[in-house]
Amino acid sequence: MKVYGITNCNTVKKALDWFKTNQVAYEFHDFKKLGITADKLAEWSKKVGYEKVMNKQGLTWKQLEPLVKDNITNEKAAFDLLQ
Repeated sequence: MKVYGITNCNTVKKALDWFKTNQVAYEFHDFKKLGITADKLAEWSKKVGYEKVMNKQGLTWKQLEPLVKDNITNEKAAFDLLQ
């Protein structure tokens, strides 16, 4: 299983801890360090929508300048920011 996330996310930490505790094999892809492809973002967006992929509940989003947030009005703008 491949898990995508960032290492400082509490939800990701909990998930990885659960995998370790339950001996579930996984590969971790830190997209903050390793990046993320437009194809992968499109795959996720097709399943849950780009707004959810943006994770507007996360600290990274909350720390963005209001002007940056206001410019995320469509999938392309979201993907540009995420990449």
